[in-house]
Amino acid sequence: MWNIYFGDWSNGRLKRLPYLGYDVLLMVLAFAVVMGVIMLGGGFEGIMNPDLLAGMGVVVVIFFFLFFIALLVANLNIMAKRLRDMGLPAWKSVIAIIVISVILEILFPAQQMEMSAVAVNAPEGANVAMDMNASEGSIVSNIFNLIVFLCLVLIPSDTFNKNKEETEA
Repeated sequence: MWNIYFGDWSNGRLKRLPYLGYDVLLMVLAFAVVMGVIMLGGGFEGIMNPDLLAGMGVVVVIFFFLFFIALLVANLNIMAKRLRDMGLPAWKSVIAIIVISVILEILFPAQQMEMSAVAVNAPEGANVAMDMNASEGSIVSNIFNLIVFLCLVLIPSDTFNKNKEETEA
């Protein structure tokens, strides 16, 4: 598995179903690590001692930075392998996808949502007030990323391979 994520940079290939599996595994791993650190830090109403991470703040930030850089590299590598399997130039296509995604984020910035609620007196006597700010990614960029993901999962192997057509003729 280590070789799938971090090996075969120039000639590795990945079929559709293994690509989907390895991509989902990366997402689950990232979610598990984030949730583990939140629970360790007492983020969910004091499940654990919040002072546990007090002395390790810088170490945790460095760990998160290195962990997410490793996830990014692994994700780009499996994307390049899948593109190569489809018959496209792998790293040129990955760079083009990243550039288009960044341009779409700049042209169509993320939307800010603000929600507020007034205090409510419940029959139990509890007062509830809600004030929330959320940032949603650009819908255009999200649609582009979804289209790229669906293309990687749905387009069969060797679809764009020109050598295959030349050998059949």
